[in-house]
Amino acid sequence: MGILWQDIRYGLRILRKNGGFTAIALITLAIGIGANTIMFSVIDGLLLRPVKVRDPDQVVGCHGGVDYLNYSDMRDNNSVFSDLTGYKGEGVSLKYRDYAEQVMAFFVPVNYFPTLGVAPVLGRDFLPGEDQLGAEAVIVLTYDAWERYGADPGILGKEMLVNGWPCQVIGVMPRRFTGTSLVGPTVWLPWGGHHQIIEDIHRQKSTPARIPISPKYPWISLIGRLKPGLSLSEAQTRVVPITTRAGIRSRFPLYRLPRLFFTVGGDDRAEIIGFAVFLLGTSILILFIACLNLANMYVVEGTSRQRELAIRTAIGSSRWRLVRQLLVESLLLAALGGIGGLLLAFWGMRILNTGLTTLRMPMGMSLSLRAGFDIRVFGAVLGFTTMAALLSGLWPAIRLSQRCVTADLKEVRGATFRSAGRPKRLLPRGLSVVGQIALSVVLVMGASLFTHNALKVAYANPGYSLDGKLLIGLDLSGSRSGDMQRQQLCQRLLEHVLTLPGVQTAGMSDQIPFDNSRQRSRYIAPLGQNLDDDPQTLMHQGIGTGLQSIGGAYLQATGLPLLRGRYFTWAESTTGAPVVIVNEALAHRLRSDGEVLGCLISGSREIVGIIPNVRQQILTKRTGPQLYQPLESNFDFVYLTVRLTDSARAIETALLRSIPADIRGVDPQIAVVSAARLTDYHRNGLHMWIVRMLARLSAALGIMALFLAGLGIYGVKSYMVASRTPEIGIRMALGATSRGVLRMILFEGAIVTLVGLSAGMWAALNAAHLVRSVLSDVDPIDPLSITVTVALLGGVSLLASYIPAWRAMKIDPIVALRYE
Repeated sequence: MGILWQDIRYGLRILRKNGGFTAIALITLAIGIGANTIMFSVIDGLLLRPVKVRDPDQVVGCHGGVDYLNYSDMRDNNSVFSDLTGYKGEGVSLKYRDYAEQVMAFFVPVNYFPTLGVAPVLGRDFLPGEDQLGAEAVIVLTYDAWERYGADPGILGKEMLVNGWPCQVIGVMPRRFTGTSLVGPTVWLPWGGHHQIIEDIHRQKSTPARIPISPKYPWISLIGRLKPGLSLSEAQTRVVPITTRAGIRSRFPLYRLPRLFFTVGGDDRAEIIGFAVFLLGTSILILFIACLNLANMYVVEGTSRQRELAIRTAIGSSRWRLVRQLLVESLLLAALGGIGGLLLAFWGMRILNTGLTTLRMPMGMSLSLRAGFDIRVFGAVLGFTTMAALLSGLWPAIRLSQRCVTADLKEVRGATFRSAGRPKRLLPRGLSVVGQIALSVVLVMGASLFTHNALKVAYANPGYSLDGKLLIGLDLSGSRSGDMQRQQLCQRLLEHVLTLPGVQTAGMSDQIPFDNSRQRSRYIAPLGQNLDDDPQTLMHQGIGTGLQSIGGAYLQATGLPLLRGRYFTWAESTTGAPVVIVNEALAHRLRSDGEVLGCLISGSREIVGIIPNVRQQILTKRTGPQLYQPLESNFDFVYLTVRLTDSARAIETALLRSIPADIRGVDPQIAVVSAARLTDYHRNGLHMWIVRMLARLSAALGIMALFLAGLGIYGVKSYMVASRTPEIGIRMALGATSRGVLRMILFEGAIVTLVGLSAGMWAALNAAHLVRSVLSDVDPIDPLSITVTVALLGGVSLLASYIPAWRAMKIDPIVALRYE
């Protein structure tokens, strides 16, 4: 122990003495360890950190859904679950005072919160009987929703309108509690309230032939708590006869929590694992580059200590003693670098969490994912630190301990970089630099691809310009009017908006332009076939198409040109007339020549117009069949698209301020949920946030790789130039010019750089195909990204080689020859 303490003290003195080397090494280690710590904390939040429920290992989800009778039977008679609950997700409109929005609501039985073992931080959860049909409507909020509504501690007992139905607030759940997934609802409602809040609205707006209404509970996706001592595999075996007894033919596969995204009855673990592998792989590349860099620096620094090591060997130190001393020094550096990495990770996590906090989730959903420190993250930091110490220090320590004592003792004082004839024994100079450059190319290429993709997506359009247009979200559920009154309300609203100064035209839609979060689809029969009476046959033999309901002058407001035929008339667009407009893709699916004007589809709907294909979402360029029908009366939420005569910023801002009051002047029951420029809505949405986050993450990793590669090349070239000082002096004494020496050093660096770029580009192009699905506007083989990658790494390599070469030009031949 005493000898180890001596090694530690001696190592600290050496590090303090070589301040420049220590500073560069600490920066290198901090970057490598910090990047890996940040990535691991994200992976920890996705896969390892349990969701905020009691004993999460005992809580499982079940693929599939059941009705009330089957749920009751399975809950009361089973040998698998000690508690069985579930949820039914529905999009609803929520209004509280002057605040209105579209949110995701979970309709749950009263045992939902007790099964998960979570109690509200404010108020209470559901009481027995409150999930029965006809019970008083009550609502429980997430913590995020409570904060959005002002964080009022007196909110208990207040009334909120859900689809126009009054519900009393009874509780607020803990911060970042989102149920059994990392992405959860905005509010929870009793199971029995589904009949009133959801089905009663359909009862008013639809005929019994279209939507059968019966007083029963909705189907729910099951969540169960396993009985003590029961494993998942045993539970899977026992659940099959239970579902068979309940008359459910399909199996119910069980899955562990957590899940990242909200999908009814689905398991997103495969997608999460793929994303985690991507994050961890990129961060390990950074750490490997840092370790290669540091190993080169150790050898360079160790060469300057060759006489010290030789003297210690001559007086009796064993080879193992030297290796241990060098390893202690590398461990000290790694420990200090780990502290720096923790500080860097803490700063990076704060930035990441700020971005997650400001993320606007679709339908007001809550996200509980946060990057942070826990025992697993600290363990990972310790592992990364040890890995860095071994990868960067072990090999140089072994190689340096193999020096020839006799030759090293002959070195004169000051000949610190001698051994000109043996550099290859100490360091495979070209190979290490080639490896750093090749790994850096992969990361810089990825950064270029994602950044280029983000820039193109930010300024992309679906086939028409987004400038000069406003998007207003309207909740009409507060008015429980009949079909005719709803149609008249829409007509009055559109007519009033057209009278506002600066408005060119306006229209309504049930979807957001260039956003598939509300996209609907339908199967239609090919021309000349009647498959509408057989839904299964229609699904297999029909044509799948996107479906969008529009009203007013929506196509003119968005800027979609008419190729053939006509637009909907004003009366057709607000009365659900039996006419449709199709895009070119659907027209050619219906008939090879695309001449479908006047044809009838879906029994009696006449095609009156054909418009160009447009993109329906930003994450893909693909355009498929699309069908536009007049806006029917059975809707509660619509988006008003307003096209302005002038896209000046001042005019847009003035209208955004005044238009909500103008709309409420038409009918006070209309809730204005959102009002924004169409371009801002596009650039601030969830999909755009994902694209930007990938671009920023890859750019940060690319910058780290560039920095580390440049640092490594500089260190190796400095060593090479210093070790060849006598050679350079002889060349200059024999007549070589400074420019000739400069060209020689730069040429050698250029060869190594070219080999590294070639190997790295081959790897990067192959890796780029793995992220093809994430790139929407950029091809994996992107000439601009390739050019940027080659230019950046070539420039950094040239600069890192030039500085040592410039120093070589300044060598005095007389001083250099004195080394001999």
